[in-house]
Order: sequence, then structure tokens, then C-alpha cells
Amino acid sequence: MTGSFFPHRKQPEICPQCGSPLHIRQGKKGLFLGCSAYPDCDYLKPLQAQSEHKILKQLTEICPECGCPLQVKQGSFGIFIGCSGYPDCHFIVQEKQDEPEQSFVCPECGKGELVARRGRQGKTFYACNQFPHCKFTLASQPYQVSCPNCGTNVASLKKSSETHRTFVCANRRCKHQFDVKNEC
Repeated sequence: MTGSFFPHRKQPEICPQCGSPLHIRQGKKGLFLGCSAYPDCDYLKPLQAQSEHKILKQLTEICPECGCPLQVKQGSFGIFIGCSGYPDCHFIVQEKQDEPEQSFVCPECGKGELVARRGRQGKTFYACNQFPHCKFTLASQPYQVSCPNCGTNVASLKKSSETHRTFVCANRRCKHQFDVKNEC
């Protein structure tokens, strides 16, 4: 017997905009159906109903804006605490970040200042506030320490011990590593 007991009989789904067959594609947020005539036709159809967030836990605290209970939710940028009255209320509990006491001049453009930002995975990094004109970023907290090699006044801490701390120059052209002794 050469034939299959269960022959394939599914017809391809057709694009409602142009009539071409739809194909399964992989995107940043999962699988979806996309038109085979792309880029001439940009029709997309999600395969699963995706909500913006998933509720993990109901909390007893109430929202200061609308009085609804707060919830622990998981969204595109990680876990957060938000109002259960969404989309009518957009309240989100913001974490208090340890911001540097002083402002740091951007070592690349010299015009902007380094500000704390949060990345896609929730990690904090420091970037120039003149973006997109200046695309300087620093992965760890900046410190006001002068580089002995190039004289840049911004560095990031690489390693710390009881006797000294090792810094890396924030200047992309320098990246010099140097030690500073700890004062008692």
C-alpha cells in the first residue's frame, strides 16, 4: 500500500487583500500568517490571540488614581505592577532608581548628559540625552574619575576590592583600564 490513510486535504488560507496564499512566518512576538505577495501586500494575521499583558497575581493594594486593585503583570518589557482597571486607568508602579548624584557630560559629543535608561530586558544602562544625534551608551553606572591616558572625566567601574578599584575609560577610542587606591 503506497497511499496514506489520512491524505492532506487542507486548502491554503487566502489573503483577503490581494488573493495570494498566506504562509506561516516567525516574528519577534511569535508565529503569524503573512501574505506570500509581501512586500506588495502587507497583510498579517496573528495565529494566537495575544494580550498586551498576562496577570500573575492579584494584590490587596489599591490604585491611587482610580481605586481599583493592583495586579502583578507580565508584559513585553518584563514583570510590573499595574492597575486592574486597564485600559481605562494606565497607572503603573515605578521603581525608584538610584540616579547618580551628579550629571555627567557625554564623553563622545560633549554636548549632552548621560541619563539612566531601561533596556528591553529591564536592565539599566546610561545613554546620551542627545539621541539620535549622539548614540553613546554605557552599560554600567558612570563615575567621575579622570583617565590617566586620555583625560576623559567619565569612567565605569570594572572591579572593586578592599585596596583598590579598577575603572575603564568611557571614551570609546581609549578604553584604558586603570586602578585607583581606596582611601581609608
